[in-house]
Amino acid sequence: MRITYDKEVDALNVSIRPGTIAKTVEVAREVMLDIDKKGRILNLEILGAREKVGARNFNTVHIGGISVPMLSPA
Repeated sequence: MRITYDKEVDALNVSIRPGTIAKTVEVAREVMLDIDKKGRILNLEILGAREKVGARNFNTVHIGGISVPMLSPA
């Protein structure tokens, strides 16, 4: 799993697994899921993420009690 944030477009992306996207479904306003042909979720994208997630939550990701810095896209 890879979590990135693109501050230029205010988009948070969670890449869950590699694969070929068959369709993208908007599950809520500005929240999209990329799905493969078997119905598995590949990516979650949140547009307008600072407002939805909260600006103070963007510097660090907490996973199982470990804090790691948020990655910016390369």
